[in-house]
Amino acid sequence: MFKRTSNVQVAADSTSGGQSPGNKPKIVFAAAALVVAGLIALQVMNAKKDAGSSGGTTTDRSTSAETTEITLWDQEESENTKVMDDWITRFTTANPDIRVVRQTYPNEDLRTKFTTAATAGQAAELVWGPNDIAGVFTTAKLIQPVGAFVELSKFTPAASEAVTLKGNVMGVPTTYGNHLMLFFNKNFVADAPATTADLIAAAKKFTDAKNNRYGLVFFQNEPFWLVPFVGAYGGWPLRIELDGTARVDLNSDAMKNALTFLYNLKTVEKIIPKECDYDCAKGLFMEGKAAFTINGDWSVKEYQAKLGDKLGVAPLPLLSQTGKPLSPMVSGRYIFVNAQLSEKKKEAVKKFLNYITSREIQIEVAERLGRIPATSEALNDPKIASMKSIQPLIQAAANGRPMPAQTEMRAAWDAMRPVQQKIMSGDISVEQGVNIMQQSALEKLASLKK
Repeated sequence: MFKRTSNVQVAADSTSGGQSPGNKPKIVFAAAALVVAGLIALQVMNAKKDAGSSGGTTTDRSTSAETTEITLWDQEESENTKVMDDWITRFTTANPDIRVVRQTYPNEDLRTKFTTAATAGQAAELVWGPNDIAGVFTTAKLIQPVGAFVELSKFTPAASEAVTLKGNVMGVPTTYGNHLMLFFNKNFVADAPATTADLIAAAKKFTDAKNNRYGLVFFQNEPFWLVPFVGAYGGWPLRIELDGTARVDLNSDAMKNALTFLYNLKTVEKIIPKECDYDCAKGLFMEGKAAFTINGDWSVKEYQAKLGDKLGVAPLPLLSQTGKPLSPMVSGRYIFVNAQLSEKKKEAVKKFLNYITSREIQIEVAERLGRIPATSEALNDPKIASMKSIQPLIQAAANGRPMPAQTEMRAAWDAMRPVQQKIMSGDISVEQGVNIMQQSALEKLASLKK
């Protein structure tokens, strides 16, 4: 929470970043197109010219008149882009009349570069990224529905739902997951707790704040970690109507209860640090100074490399007060198609998208990327059923809910984050905070939709 070989051209012009839910895109509107068009065209031409720099490998093969070139922009980690490049090489070997040029950008850069370049008609044909860019790109009319390129019924319903806007699937699912799970150190804990009461009891036994040891650590001030508790209390940041429209719902009883629960973990139960961000939580857990942590499926490989068979992975527990499971947001990675895709490139794009979502490649999504496949046929394949590393991820995702792709969710993230931080630090009350969240989200949404 995403160099090379023949027919693969890569420009990793800066380090790829993992997904940060709720980061606000810097939208450049059409009104600025005349000013920036020349600069964007030059930038894109230079990017293609320099593709393969910063560790990439360019190909000496020239593009003939019969060759169709597709550009793919992504935001994946370097170890994943190596796998992607292998897929691209195999695809272009089987389809010598198609050339795929891949470029990697950090999370926010991908959004802004595509938005700006698309305004000037110079953007990539395809974008590989998280579901939360779908709402912004759709609102700006930068991408198109993907039903004309792939058979939508092949994907698991939850994977498609995370990019469905007003009845249209706006991205091709390539992986499923990107969800929070409970990790535990088997040196300190034998089994995963079934309920939050069990989790608190086990965490108290390990906590020793004076020696910087805590029972539980997680990113306290990030709303992505708050949402599972909201869901367990019966709420959700957005209410999605039958017609696909969304309404921000942050001043609910469920939000109040969830924030109170997290605050009490610090002030009453005293099992979490006074302050702890993402790096703090990851560091304490990997150093053996935390018995439990809540983190995403993207962290499995790193934790396994450090803890080996002492790493425990489980779904988030049931909330003892309601008997309902904590429900993380679930999405994945998607390929979005430029709304300005030329007619002569549509067939090449269709071939590539169907290749990436084929049974062979989808099984490799699990084997090589360590992520859940997005298609039903791959998910039900015996190879996946026998993969012990993937099954805990699938089980943890079962209690999740698709992350809304609507623009309203981006406004909600941006409104929740600063207020959650103030609540967790004791600067404002929960009652005050949820009302501020709601009003702020509505104001941010109005700004995004201008």
